[in-house]
Amino acid sequence: MRARNAVLISIAGLMLGASAGAHHSPAMLYDLGKQVTIEGVVTEFQMGNPHLRIYFEVERNGVREKWLAEGGSRTVLMHKGWTGKEVAPGDKVSVIGNPSRDGSKLVHVIYLVLPDGKRLFAEDFDPTTQYDELRRKKQQ
Repeated sequence: MRARNAVLISIAGLMLGASAGAHHSPAMLYDLGKQVTIEGVVTEFQMGNPHLRIYFEVERNGVREKWLAEGGSRTVLMHKGWTGKEVAPGDKVSVIGNPSRDGSKLVHVIYLVLPDGKRLFAEDFDPTTQYDELRRKKQQ
């Protein structure tokens, strides 16, 4: 009986650990203390879960580099007005965000600048908005 309980507890622990690791803080992969702007041409745009993904190519010194920008979750972004049709393959965009910690061609997108110059907030949590909402509530 003890052995059976130990096995069940171990399996439950592994399952919980796996789900906790599936959703990570951006600080694990990205240097949140640095900000970069990268311009490129979209090759694929996904508004999926767990994150927004923009695959794009950047040309540097005549060489094309494949990049990935990862942003907020589909559900939160759709509540903020995103439709999933913001960009399409071939669109030239700018990504403003945090670089990867390991130097790979991966960026945590905070703002997406569309071909027409419109700037969209692309993350789930906007500390500026949260601060403004808290301040308003205190003033009421």
